[in-house]
Amino acid sequence: MKKIFLFYIILFTLISFFVNAQRKCGLPDYIEYKINEEPELATRIEQNKIKLKEKAENILEERKSGKNERTSSITAIPVIFHIVIDTLKYNQLGGDAGIKQRCDSQIAVLNRDFNAQNADSIAIPFGWKSLFASSGIHFGLAHTDLNGNSTPGYEVRIISSIGFNGWTNHYSDAKHSTLGTGATSLSPGLDAWDVTKYLNVWCINFLDGMGLGGITLSKFFTVSGGWGWTNPDNEEGIVLKWNVFGKRVLSTDNYTPTGTGTFFDEGRTMTHECGHFFELSHVWGDDGTLCPWSSGGRDDGIDDTPPQSTHTSGNPSYTITSGTINDACQYYGTVDTQHYGIACLDFMDYTDDTGMHLFTPQQAAAMVSCVTTVAGVDGENITLVQHPNLLGWPSGVSKIEVDRELKIFPNPSNGLINIVYNTNADKLNKISIIDVLGNEIYENSNVFKNFNTIYLSNFTTEIYFIKCEFEKGIVVSRLILNNK
Repeated sequence: MKKIFLFYIILFTLISFFVNAQRKCGLPDYIEYKINEEPELATRIEQNKIKLKEKAENILEERKSGKNERTSSITAIPVIFHIVIDTLKYNQLGGDAGIKQRCDSQIAVLNRDFNAQNADSIAIPFGWKSLFASSGIHFGLAHTDLNGNSTPGYEVRIISSIGFNGWTNHYSDAKHSTLGTGATSLSPGLDAWDVTKYLNVWCINFLDGMGLGGITLSKFFTVSGGWGWTNPDNEEGIVLKWNVFGKRVLSTDNYTPTGTGTFFDEGRTMTHECGHFFELSHVWGDDGTLCPWSSGGRDDGIDDTPPQSTHTSGNPSYTITSGTINDACQYYGTVDTQHYGIACLDFMDYTDDTGMHLFTPQQAAAMVSCVTTVAGVDGENITLVQHPNLLGWPSGVSKIEVDRELKIFPNPSNGLINIVYNTNADKLNKISIIDVLGNEIYENSNVFKNFNTIYLSNFTTEIYFIKCEFEKGIVVSRLILNNK
């Protein structure tokens, strides 16, 4: 009897491990849950995909015609992390130093993944190389809070309970500092910062939703999205499991990961969820195992991601000619419309962090449409890129730039920057360059009189700020570095 009992314990442990070791996003279950309540939502979701696709196509056409890329004017999005965990998990993350490392590394991962700068792109099969795209969207830690005070870009609340329930309401309790009527949790969370200015990310422990790594409430599902549900605007944002945000570093993390966290410790869970924040769907269309042409089948609304029956788990090897794999939705008609196989290496699939490598051009353009103006219509998240002051980049009162005839060129730059100014108007004492994390990556106090050249060819593609400290004031200019 004891042997049978022990067998079932081992079996349950193994099943739990393998279930938890698969990536799981809360969006598909949430969509089905809401469609059951409001059947017309299914139609509205498909209509939203069509609108997003049209905007993406407009942007791609502009780029094809040689017009300037819209992303040249996009400022980095301020991100604030709300860490709501118990003492044990706080210590397991390495305390404040470990949390800071996680936040910093997460921003770095996002900027690489969203701008086709991820080093593991070398693993992209030949057939997919042409579909490796940059969105031009950047992220930075919010270094200025709602009151104008300095902040590290994250805040921590130690709670007495071990976590939160509530995937059906996007873990609403974790998003408020006081528990309201109908709360399912024992401990309050942290309030959102102004969702029109900050991308809010809550890092918590999920008590329901086995294997869940994250769930996102995009603008579409809020009151402002026009559907009129009870999802308040101040709950818009991303919720991540406490141990999958950022990159795990052994020197700071003190926990031994099992299940979720073992294969998802490279920061790609937030890359995936940010895709949802900008209204991207999963590559298989969240329709179970159906194909787009099947009865009840859905698609992700993106043309350059092939039809796919369901999600991909693990880190699949590319065994088909040209480095592709296919599934039940492979097209066998007279015209081959599926050259590349399924998009299992896409950030919007469920593969392990090490198996994710790219966004496609249309996915990238669709996300860009959320933060720019297309055909006279502002993207739903355009206000997020209008507040560079919240990133803690340098600011200062300066004499009118026209007087100095200050010119910084080329911009965007491939690593060489020239700074020219009128020495008769003012004296330049120092030049600094600051990255999206607020770090000074370049400093020169030995400047020349009216012409200075800076070489940044060793730095990655990124948005930076150039700070020119003149005798009579400070001038700050945004720089886009495009090292290709």
